[in-house]
Parts: sequence; structure tokens; C-alpha cells
Amino acid sequence: MNRTGKLLLTAAPIAAGAAAAVAVKRRRARRPAARRRHVVTVFKPRFELESTQLPGSLSEIADQLEITLAEAPGGRGTEIAVRIRDNATVTDGHVRRALRETQSLIETGDVLLPSGPPTTRPTLLNRPLQMATQHGREGGLL
Repeated sequence: MNRTGKLLLTAAPIAAGAAAAVAVKRRRARRPAARRRHVVTVFKPRFELESTQLPGSLSEIADQLEITLAEAPGGRGTEIAVRIRDNATVTDGHVRRALRETQSLIETGDVLLPSGPPTTRPTLLNRPLQMATQHGREGGLL
């Protein structure tokens, strides 16, 4: 196989993947952003949570959210469900971070964060790890 054939075998899948990614991005941009409901389960009875205000950063943004409390299935605590109001300025990432911090405060009384002193100096190779650590609580499963 000559050089041109090898180049085409390498470049064609890359170009197809890039075109598919652009098409998905355009499709998502046309669709209005649906306000998702974020739910987290805490291992505390519902009556204990209703008697006090929810702790942590969730209480700081509570005026921009619709917060509902419900019994978790099987008597496993309480579900805290949060939906962002239509005219709110808070993002999904902020809500997810606030829910994780509130869950941690309710269950353990403390929020453990991975933002301690660095063990190595910042370099280009460990920059992705720094970004993942910095924004890790804003995504993923709740």
C-alpha cells in the first residue's frame, strides 16, 4: 500500500468522527435546554430534614431552585429533589456541587474536598488532572 492509501485509511475515520461531533453539537444547540431534576438520597429521616433548613451551599442558592423532599424507597432515608427555576442564573454544575456538599454535610457533618496542597508542581502533563479535580463535583452521577 502506498503512502496516500495509508494516509486515507488514517484520516477518513478522524474526519468522520469530527463531522459527527459537529452534527451532535449543532443538534443540541437548536434544542431548548430542558430543566433537569437532580435527585440525591441522604440517610436521614424526612422529619429531621423538614424541621431544619438544609445546610451548605444548597441553602445559598435555594431561592433559584424548587426543592422537594420525599421518602426514599424502602425506608432508606430521604430524597432531595432539585429543579432549577426558569429565570435562574445558576447552572446544573452549581446545583450538582451544592447537592453533593449538602449530602455530605447531612450525613457526616463535613465536606471532604480534594483541594489540598499539591504533591507535585504544575506541569502540562498533570493539567488535565488538575482540571478534573477542580470541576469533578459538578458532573457525573449523583
